[in-house]
Amino acid sequence: MKNLPQPPRGNDRADLRASIRKYNYKKESRGHDITHAEVEQIVSLYDLYEGGGGVASEALKGAALPQSLKDTVHAAYRKTYPDRILYPLRELLFKGIEKCPICGIGVPDELDHHLPQSVFKLLAIHTRNLVPMCHDCNTTKRTIFGEDGLTGFLHPYYDVLPAVDFLIARPHLQDAALSVTFEIDLACALPNGWAARLGTQFATLGLGKRYGREVNSYIASHAVALHTNYRASGQAGVRSLLRSQARYEAAVFYRNHWRPVLLRALADLDAFTEGGFADVLPVTDEMIEGL
Repeated sequence: MKNLPQPPRGNDRADLRASIRKYNYKKESRGHDITHAEVEQIVSLYDLYEGGGGVASEALKGAALPQSLKDTVHAAYRKTYPDRILYPLRELLFKGIEKCPICGIGVPDELDHHLPQSVFKLLAIHTRNLVPMCHDCNTTKRTIFGEDGLTGFLHPYYDVLPAVDFLIARPHLQDAALSVTFEIDLACALPNGWAARLGTQFATLGLGKRYGREVNSYIASHAVALHTNYRASGQAGVRSLLRSQARYEAAVFYRNHWRPVLLRALADLDAFTEGGFADVLPVTDEMIEGL
């Protein structure tokens, strides 16, 4: 998982005033005309959400507020779609996010409600309850909400991960085939309970299998560089390449992204760096002629 910067809240009130109103549908009055006092009450719920780090609580359901208001805020999420009044909110949340912060594989093209909008209706358009995700992660996460709205998932905005290695890659080379298993290090130095929560998140989303499917096509992109470095400097050249690339990708993505984790593990695998990579990634002289 990757932490994301907390999106700004400067438009909290303006978004509520613009999107929460009555309207007529087939001669029937629907929706809710939000009052100044109700705007302030909802913003207070946003403050409570922020103060609690996005953790679910009964207070966030706003029991004292009218049901028509809750239903209208809930329905207002649809106004974040293209050409609707809250589309700028959606654009703001996706800006600069190129990979899903949960898996690091897919393109983030959906917004996940960290606390489900079906339970916490008044948080349906709260920027800090909306997390950019890929379709696979978002779809799987939606299936595991408990009645209290809890999933055990860490919050990308509030649960700030320390600079420790918690994702482990275990590569295995046999019969010219590379296989890699991934897992969460349950003994790593994370805040109390976080390693277990990450482990549950990892297993629920099937990230081990998803990462494993990406390995060989990704490593193939380094085939020529591996061969040229081996020819020039032997095992030391291969290790240097892998470790340098790992540092680069950790900076581009993040420390526990599966790609730098994989590269570091391969750099420590003698069976791979001593020339075994060539059986997995055969390259002819013609392919690297002139390099």
